[in-house]
Amino acid sequence: MVSINEIAELLNISVVTARRDVEYLEEITPNIKKVRGGAVWKENESGDKENIGNISKDYLNDRFHKQSKTNIKEKKQIALKASALLKSGDSILLDAGSTLFEFAKSISPNLTITAFITAMNIAEVLEDRETITKIVLGGVFRSKTTTMVSSMMEQMISSIYVDKLFIAATGLSYTHGFTCNDILEADVKKQLLKSAKEVYWLVDSSKVGKISSFQISPFDSSHTIITDDNIQPENQNELEKLMNVIIA
Repeated sequence: MVSINEIAELLNISVVTARRDVEYLEEITPNIKKVRGGAVWKENESGDKENIGNISKDYLNDRFHKQSKTNIKEKKQIALKASALLKSGDSILLDAGSTLFEFAKSISPNLTITAFITAMNIAEVLEDRETITKIVLGGVFRSKTTTMVSSMMEQMISSIYVDKLFIAATGLSYTHGFTCNDILEADVKKQLLKSAKEVYWLVDSSKVGKISSFQISPFDSSHTIITDDNIQPENQNELEKLMNVIIA
C-alpha cells in the first residue's frame, strides 16, 4: 500500500489533491483501489501493468510533474524570497503556476493576510491556514493546470484592488516582455496586473530569453521580478535597466 501522505510528498501536492487523484485513478482503471489512508495495487487477470502505468503517468505528469518538478530548487528559492515581502494586514492576489504553488507553501503561519486565489491547488495548500482569509475567484476550472479562467473571472478581478500581486510567466524576452502559452490565461493575467499596487513577477532564470505564444505584458519599471541566482550576469544587467530585480 502507498499512503495518501506519501503520494502528496512524492508529487509535491496537497493531501486533498492526492486523495482526489487516487479517487480519479480508481474510477478509470481496475488496477487501483482506494483504501483507508491510501491506495493499493491490484493486478488484472493477465498481470499486465502497462495500461495503468500509462494512465497514471500521463495523468499525473500532465498535471504536476512537467511544471512542479522542473527547477524545483530555484522555485523554492524564489518563493522564500517573495514570501519575505509579506506583512500582516496585506491583501494579496495569487496567480497560478508551480512557483506560485511553492510561494503559497512558504507563507509564514504568523501572518494575518487576505489572499485572493486563482488556482485550486493553491487554495488547497492554504485551506488549513486560519490566519489567512481566502477568497477563491471563480471561473471555468481547468484540471491540468488547476487554473480558473473565463470572462466572468476577469470581471471579478476587476472589482478588487490589493496591496501585492504575485504573478508567473512561462517566457521572458527583451522583445516580447512576459509571455505564456495559453490565450485564456493570458487574458486573466492581464486583468490581474490592473488590480494591485505592487506587482511581483516570480520567474525562474530558465525562462529568461524564451518567448511563449501569448504576450501578458511588456516591461514596466514599477514592477519587480524575483528570479534565482542562476541568471546570467548580462541578463540581470539588462533586466535591471527595465525593472526592479530581486535575486533569490
